[in-house]
Amino acid sequence: MTVIRIDYSPVHELVTSLFAYTDNKNQMHDLGNKWRKEIQKKLSASFTDKLEELVLFELIAYLHLAIVDSPEKDNVERFLAWFADLGEGQLYEILAPYLEDGFPMGLKTFRDLSHEIMTEWHRTYTITPEIHDLLGRSAARMEQLSRELPYIDLIDEATSGIVLDPEDEYNAILLIPTYHIKPLNRMDYVSNQQLIISYAVDDEQVDEDTPTSQLLRMTKGLADEKRLVLLHILAKGPVTFTELQQKTGLSKSNLHYHLSLLKTAGLLRMHFKMPNERYKYSARPESFNQLQAFLESYVFGLSQS
Repeated sequence: MTVIRIDYSPVHELVTSLFAYTDNKNQMHDLGNKWRKEIQKKLSASFTDKLEELVLFELIAYLHLAIVDSPEKDNVERFLAWFADLGEGQLYEILAPYLEDGFPMGLKTFRDLSHEIMTEWHRTYTITPEIHDLLGRSAARMEQLSRELPYIDLIDEATSGIVLDPEDEYNAILLIPTYHIKPLNRMDYVSNQQLIISYAVDDEQVDEDTPTSQLLRMTKGLADEKRLVLLHILAKGPVTFTELQQKTGLSKSNLHYHLSLLKTAGLLRMHFKMPNERYKYSARPESFNQLQAFLESYVFGLSQS
């Protein structure tokens, strides 16, 4: 039986915000280059150099796994002190279930390097209380839904479209609400069928005169003939990227672009198999009901006195 855990911690978001900063080639993050440049002004040259050399992909999943069971995960400073004091044996006990092939850099190096970059990042960048409150509310909502929905439906709801294959077996799935990589989700598959999904949590409506980011993404997703054609094809059932390319005649780069916009709008599903398997795509019908509700709420409901 698959064990589902929903875990909010300010330390998770500290790690994800650092990842968002270093993921500078990805142009789909809402926060974007303006946010990144503002932070870059505050970073020391030595820390900037270290981040450029760092392959954060090698650390991030194991950091989340160290955070989730930490007794100090509710406070960044206390977590950092706890993490720094972990002996190699203690760290091994925490991560051993996920280390089938060992840890290439060594646990001591992992601990020391991770502590150094998290400490410096926390010193430089402050995550607002409003973001933490937003993530906490999302985690509470997902906890409630986890009692009502099968885990595959729960993940579809949390991620706005990631669908796991019911034939794939996972020992455990960790769902982490996150803000800094929105509207994207992040998936990390760890050995022993452990899956970590950092799912994007959107801003709530600021005021009645401002449409939400989600509404803007959805209307943008539909505002192109090619994307409408794609949705028409995807409504007939899951298809691979190659099949979509054959049906539309679009180049790989163009197809990737249009699918990315539809994905971040929550208008399509990505059917996920175990690693090394390709996604399949399909339309997400309930998103169109949501779009109608969002439009009616913004155009008619919230503008009424």
